[in-house]
Amino acid sequence: MAIMRWAVLATAILVIVFLMAPLAQRGNVEANPYTFSPGVYVYSPKPEKVYWEPNVEISFKIILDNDLAQINSFFYTLDNKARSPLTFTRGTEDHHVNYDKYYPNWETYTVNTITVHKTLNLTDGTHRIAVFAQYSDGTIKSVFYRSITVDITGAIPCTPFIISPLNQATYNTTEVALTYTIEKEILWSYYSLDSVDNSDLKYFEGNMTLHSLSEGQHKLRLYVTANLKPEVDPMYGQPNYHSTGQTISFYVDTTPPKVSNLSVNDMDSGDTILSFTVDEEASWVGYSLDNQANVTVTDDVVLGDLPIGSHNVTVYAEDTAGNMGVSEPFFFSVVEPFPTTLVLAPVMTGTIVGLGLLVYFKKRKH
Repeated sequence: MAIMRWAVLATAILVIVFLMAPLAQRGNVEANPYTFSPGVYVYSPKPEKVYWEPNVEISFKIILDNDLAQINSFFYTLDNKARSPLTFTRGTEDHHVNYDKYYPNWETYTVNTITVHKTLNLTDGTHRIAVFAQYSDGTIKSVFYRSITVDITGAIPCTPFIISPLNQATYNTTEVALTYTIEKEILWSYYSLDSVDNSDLKYFEGNMTLHSLSEGQHKLRLYVTANLKPEVDPMYGQPNYHSTGQTISFYVDTTPPKVSNLSVNDMDSGDTILSFTVDEEASWVGYSLDNQANVTVTDDVVLGDLPIGSHNVTVYAEDTAGNMGVSEPFFFSVVEPFPTTLVLAPVMTGTIVGLGLLVYFKKRKH
């Protein structure tokens, strides 16, 4: 019976301990609910970091306790030289804490803060930055110390250069290659196309092709993370990664120029004029008479005698993207029993994109 009583007692003790454990754990959390603590949180500069640009920021935040609340000023020294003041801002922050391990029970705690931001413009080399706080009783205490290196030359060859597409270029295809070069080891490459907030960044490796591009303007952003100098700071085990980018704009135009409004008009002088219009700016205009080789229109053109009979003229226009527009063949007849000379004179029509061509059939006097 004694053994039985001890067994029952032991079981009861275990049950009580099991039931009390969650309460004990909750009590411990309630006694110290903060996921944050008073102190200094330094964001920049990072210790022993190599910076690839001259602008280095001093940035830190202090969550106040009774002691830190007595701070009334900050200053820093650069390379152990004269003191320079730091402007600071007092504020508050709300922290949301769930102190119950088993049930969601959030509470909000408001803390007092001091924030400091200061940008330094540094030269190449190693620099020592020390930040101090001065208390209301005149006591000066160190906030943090950093030794950093600035190497501006390391960032110069790290700018990516987009080979294709070219900035402000126009392409007459919906498939455009994306290629670039950079004089460093490439770790990651991303691009965004026609994105406002870069929410559609896409990862890619090597060269690629942009598919199914729509007509019109496109904005391409390229982001590259490179390993700048693997040999720098090996003892600290800090990778020297640097992210940089380039943004360009290009255009897609797959629509050829439209050559239209072909007409023939007889003038009082006896000349016959062929005219037409082109709906956009053309980089080249030419014609073919009676299916012969194309002739470029650069100035007034005088053709040889035309035989009596039927003839045709076809006009070609090429835009700046390389799209070629072709008119319908225009047919006409020469009925006069004397030699004729055909004179072509290019004429601009419209204020921006119109282009016209006048074709004269002149009678020769004997």
